[in-house]
Amino acid sequence: MEPFQLLIKPVSFDCNLRCKYCFYLRVADLYSNNVHPRMDYKVLERIISKFLQYRFNESVFNWQGGEPTLIGLNFYKKVVEFQQQYGISGQVIGNALQTNGILINDDWGKFFNEYHFLIGLSLDGPKQIHDRYRKSIGSKSIWEKVMKTTECLKKNNVEFNILCVVSKANVNRVREVYNFFIDNGFYYLQFIPALEADKTGKKASYCINASQYGKFLCDLYDEWINSNRKASIRTFDATLAGHLGYPKGYCALEEKCANYMVVEWNGDIYPCDFFVYEKYKLGNIMQNSFAELIEKRNTTFAIQKEKLPQDCLECEWKKLCFGGCLKDRFFTDNPHPEKTYFCESYKNFFSYTFKEQANILKKRI
Repeated sequence: MEPFQLLIKPVSFDCNLRCKYCFYLRVADLYSNNVHPRMDYKVLERIISKFLQYRFNESVFNWQGGEPTLIGLNFYKKVVEFQQQYGISGQVIGNALQTNGILINDDWGKFFNEYHFLIGLSLDGPKQIHDRYRKSIGSKSIWEKVMKTTECLKKNNVEFNILCVVSKANVNRVREVYNFFIDNGFYYLQFIPALEADKTGKKASYCINASQYGKFLCDLYDEWINSNRKASIRTFDATLAGHLGYPKGYCALEEKCANYMVVEWNGDIYPCDFFVYEKYKLGNIMQNSFAELIEKRNTTFAIQKEKLPQDCLECEWKKLCFGGCLKDRFFTDNPHPEKTYFCESYKNFFSYTFKEQANILKKRI
C-alpha cells in the first residue's frame, strides 16, 4: 500500500479562540450533542495500533483541531506510550501538532523536545495585525501569550514553524509582516490565503481576492530575495521543487490530493479537513480498516482533482498548480469553479518569479 498520513482531531472543533476566519467551527453541526468532544483512549489505541501495522518507512501522526492542546498533556503522553507499544524496533514515527500556542508552557515544551514533535504555531504577524481576526472567546488579545510560547519553544529546543493566514489584516503589509518574522528568528513560514463564504454564500469580509493574493506573493518574493532568502517559505519551496519535477510538499499545488485522512474524535474518517461534511464521510476506524478507508478515499474524493478544464490542460504553469486545491475550486463564490479561485494569483506569481527561480536553480545544479 502507498504510504499515507493521519490528520487527527482529538477535540474536533473545540477551541479556546474565536478566529474570524476559522473554517472548522462549523463541524460542531455534525456533533451537536457534544459541546466539548474528546477522543477516548479506546479510539486512540485503535488508531495507533492499526496504523503502525503497515510499517511504512515513516508513520506520521498530525494532531490538529480546533485546538488540540485542550485535551491535555497526559493525552499525548498516552500517544507516545501507544506508539512505543505498537511500533517495532527501528520503525520511524513522526508527530506534528498545529496549535494557537495559548496553553503551551515548559511542561509541554520539554515533552515536545523529548519526543521530537514538530510544532506549527499560528501567528499572523505583529500585534495589531494578529489581533484583528485572532482573539479569545471573549474577544481579548492573545498575541502576548503566543509570543511567550515562541520563547518557550526556543528555550526547550523545539522545532516549530509559523502558519500565517493572509487576510485583509496583512495582505497589504508584506514587508512589515516578513521583517517581523525574520527579526524574531522565525525562519520556517507558510502563508495560507483566507477564503471562506459568509452566510449568504459570498466571500466573507475578511477574505482576500485573487488579485490581492497574487500581489502579496510577488511582494513577499521580493522581500525574500532581498533578505538573501533567509526563510523557508512553503509556497516558494514548492514552486522550486515543481520546476525540478520533484514532489512539492504542498498539496494545494500537487497533481493529486495529499495522501492522508482526517480522523475525528470518535473515529469518524473524512478525506480532508476542508471536507468534514456528512456526504464526504468515509467510515469509522472502529468499524473499518484503514485499507478500506483509503481505497474509498482514493476512488471517490481524491480523483476529483484530476479533472481539469481545457485551459488548465493547456496552461504553461499546469505542472506548478494542477488546478489548485479542491476547496478553492468548490468555493461557492468562485466565478470559475472548475479551477482554483486563486488561478489569477498563481499565474501572476509564477510568471513574475520565473526568471529569478531559474537563476536559483542554475546555482543549485
